[in-house]
Amino acid sequence: MPTTHTFSPHQLQHCQVTLLHTLEKGTVIYSQGESAKEFYFVQQGLIGLYHLLESGKESLLRIYRHNDYFGFRTLFGENCYHCSAKVLANAEVLHIQPDNIPNFILHNPEVSHFLLKKLANELQDAEHRLAKAAYNKSLDRVIDSIYFLTENYPDYPWTYREIAEYAGCETETAIRISKELKRNGLLKNTPHPSKLQKSAG
Repeated sequence: MPTTHTFSPHQLQHCQVTLLHTLEKGTVIYSQGESAKEFYFVQQGLIGLYHLLESGKESLLRIYRHNDYFGFRTLFGENCYHCSAKVLANAEVLHIQPDNIPNFILHNPEVSHFLLKKLANELQDAEHRLAKAAYNKSLDRVIDSIYFLTENYPDYPWTYREIAEYAGCETETAIRISKELKRNGLLKNTPHPSKLQKSAG
């Protein structure tokens, strides 16, 4: 969901802000397990946050867009990134590297408070999705994912693979359920069903 705030990354003190020029779809901004010493701000485009499971499969946990900060858990005690950040739609991103994290937090109380609240909201959302994944059937998870992604990011051409990664199921399952929904005339009730691409990639 969109995030509202009143400060620009260029207003931040005790840090270096660098523009990462147009990053193409698929570009990895940081990888799960890497040492975390900086965070980022989306100027344009979409960024996906992925978690690599023990099975080797990736789960799409969250999407960031224009005016969103991401990768900021390092400010609150994380030593390594818990997920990987990849470009979903060509993006321009600001790389923000604090000179010293305690000083950064001290001299930027507004942004620190905002990011802490955002972190709490993201953790609450993660718990909610985890609970739904434990009790909801694949059908419900795929329907919820199609609705959420096409409602909140209507201009992005979501693939079956990405729908499956967000729903926490196999790509084949997302394809099968989507075809069943279309056959039963139910998929037309989603905001932008035409955005669901036939490609599995």
